[in-house]
Amino acid sequence: MTRRSLTTISTLLRRELWESPVAFMWTPLGIALLILAFVVFSLILGGRFDAEMAYTSDMLKMLAEQPDQQRRLIVSGMLFWISAIFFQLMLLIILFYLAGSLFDDRKDRSILFWKSLPVSDCMTVASKLAAACLLVPALFFLAIVLTHLVLLLIATGYSLVAGVNPWTTIWAPATLPRLWSVMLLGLVVQAVWLLPVYAWLLFCSSWAPRLPLLIAIAIPAGLALTQHAWTLITRFGLPEFNIGLIMLKRLGSGTLPMSANVQFDGGFDSIEFSDELFMSFSTTLGHLAKLETWVGVAIALVLLWGAVWFRRRATDG
Repeated sequence: MTRRSLTTISTLLRRELWESPVAFMWTPLGIALLILAFVVFSLILGGRFDAEMAYTSDMLKMLAEQPDQQRRLIVSGMLFWISAIFFQLMLLIILFYLAGSLFDDRKDRSILFWKSLPVSDCMTVASKLAAACLLVPALFFLAIVLTHLVLLLIATGYSLVAGVNPWTTIWAPATLPRLWSVMLLGLVVQAVWLLPVYAWLLFCSSWAPRLPLLIAIAIPAGLALTQHAWTLITRFGLPEFNIGLIMLKRLGSGTLPMSANVQFDGGFDSIEFSDELFMSFSTTLGHLAKLETWVGVAIALVLLWGAVWFRRRATDG
């Protein structure tokens, strides 16, 4: 990619940010503020029943006495699952954004203005995809980092009051560099894993006369129901290959691929967690070794080509 292309993409990404400030910037910041407000409110409310912080101090002292691995599991695990709130909402925002990205240009006729600029349709579609795969995850990740730091600072204050070492009890077990690195890697892998879903939404957005998200859902759902009905009629069974279930499976397993290797041995009282829980580089990278990942990428390229083709032939919709 040439320097001119990178400059064009950068400009188009700024356009996407300018056109969707609420979804891209204010939503992750709002989620962070809501989480922090809930934590502060809970602490204030708890303080009314724990005036001398006896219960809170005892909890922190118990945490400080746990083995290193257990402290790491508790602290980093809590931070990771707080991040999961961001990831789930981020995925919803990306899906809605992609479904309307090319459709909105045709709906408000701004496509005529954008087509008058020296920007190719391929570059326009690429910028929409880059916003979903790079821009939105980056902004949500920054909000996650901010939330983590503020929560740890609050925990530090309570640790000092309880008389425990905040570094060994809170900060070191959080393993922030590793946690954040796995999250960043997971966001990249997630983008590759969900690329066919993203491309499908862009494809539908490029030609749908109205309600592109509904059309994007209705087509695979209709095909899935048709497959089920035909198989039940002809073979009295269920189809082994179902496009609707495949898309649902990819969405369901595509929200930040991660490791959660929990082994049950003797019931819930003896649950053993692996050292790589929440922070496994190998498991995250393992998604890139799957054949279905690259089959999905190939399908995505075809769909993106179709989106560019329809974009070139679109007028004022």
